[in-house]
This record gives sequence, C-alpha cells and structure tokens, in this order.
Amino acid sequence: MVKIMPDPREKPGSDPKADSRLDSALEDSFPASDPVSFEHSDHAGAPPGHKTPDRPRDVVDNPSQNRFELALEDSVAVAYYRRDGNRLTLLHTEVPQELSGRGIGTRLADGVFQILRAEGVRVVAKCPFMAAYASRHPEFSGMLEG
Repeated sequence: MVKIMPDPREKPGSDPKADSRLDSALEDSFPASDPVSFEHSDHAGAPPGHKTPDRPRDVVDNPSQNRFELALEDSVAVAYYRRDGNRLTLLHTEVPQELSGRGIGTRLADGVFQILRAEGVRVVAKCPFMAAYASRHPEFSGMLEG
C-alpha cells in the first residue's frame, strides 16, 4: 500500500494534529544524508566552567561551520546555510535518525526562522524541510525569496 502524503504547500488549517503529522512526515521524508559532525562545532559542548544557557534547547548560529545548531542530550540537529550579504540560503537540515518524528526538526526550523527574522535577512530555502515549514507559517513565509 502506498501512503500519499499531503502537499506541504497547502495549509493544513487550524488542525494541530494535521500540522504535527505533516511535520513528522517531512522529517521522515527528508532524513539526514550524512552523520552530523561534532568535531569542529563551537556549540557541541560547553567548555569546563562555562555556564550553559537556561534553555539548552535554543537554536544557535555557528558561523564558523555555516550552520544553525540545536543541542540535544547526546547529539545535535543542524541546518546548513550559505550567507551572501543580506541573503541566507538554507541548504540542508539534519536531525539524528534516532530522534526522527519527535518534532526536533520543527523546533530547529522555528528557531532558525526566528533568528533570521530578527536579523532582517532574506531567505532562500533550498532545503525542502525548511521551505515546507516556512510555507506553513505565514509569520516566516514573507522572508522567503525564490
């Protein structure tokens, strides 16, 4: 049996269960292609004596790696980007496979778009997950180019 997924460009309406199902389907449909690298991250772990933020779930920008990061218990979810002046292109999103379907990608996308809105940059969403997320959230869809 073939499962037909809803078109992510259509607004699911005000049904939170439909939004949650779509988020889960998108996370399952666009899995990470490569394992996330922890070796050179500025945010993969706090140095000794460093106070961690009150909300460890916050998304942070790691410009040295050209990615946004959402620290998790033993791993990190990331959204890679390319910056060109006042335009940022979202290239690829990775959520650890073992955490798929738990809304991690949605939390990451929300944090990324909040950061970018605060910076006032224009966004090109080449990543299908990020494009679908922005199209379902009118507060962010106006930031998109292309």
